[in-house]
Amino acid sequence: MLIVFDLDDTLFHSSDQMRYETRWQDVKNITPFTGVHEFLRTFPARKILLTWETDQGLQDEKINTLGIRHFFEEVIICSSNQEKKECLARIKQKYSREEICVVGDRIDAEIQFGNELGMKTVRLQYGKYREMMPQHVFQQAHHTISQFSQLRGLLE
Repeated sequence: MLIVFDLDDTLFHSSDQMRYETRWQDVKNITPFTGVHEFLRTFPARKILLTWETDQGLQDEKINTLGIRHFFEEVIICSSNQEKKECLARIKQKYSREEICVVGDRIDAEIQFGNELGMKTVRLQYGKYREMMPQHVFQQAHHTISQFSQLRGLLE
C-alpha cells in the first residue's frame, strides 16, 4: 500500500494554528495532530507527502517544524492544484502495482483528483473545508474520518 498525504488540515490543523497575516511567525509553533508521528513511523505502508504552496518556502518550513520529512519516501511541493493533480497521475504511473490511498481534507482537490485517477480516498473532515459538500461523485471520498487518529483503524 502507498499512502499519499496532503499537509494542511490533514497532518496538522493549519487553519487553527496559522493566520495569513502572521504565517511566517506562526509556522515556528505549529504541531501535528495527535498520533501523526506514531502513525507515520509505525504504519506499514509507503508514504508520500503531496502539497502545494503559494508562498515560496512556507511548506518546507511547515514540514521541518513538524519534524515529518524523514517519514516520507517523497515530498512533492507543487505550485498549483492543477500541478498537484498532475503529480498524482505521475505517482499512479510510478507505483502502478500498489494500492494507492489519498488522504486529505479538500474534496475539490486531493479527494476529487484521487477519485478521478481510480485511487482510494480518505477525507479528513476537519478544518476550514469541513463544511464543504460534494458537488459530484468524484468529490465523495470512499471513507470520511473526523480525527487523524481514526486513520489507522480504517486502513488496517
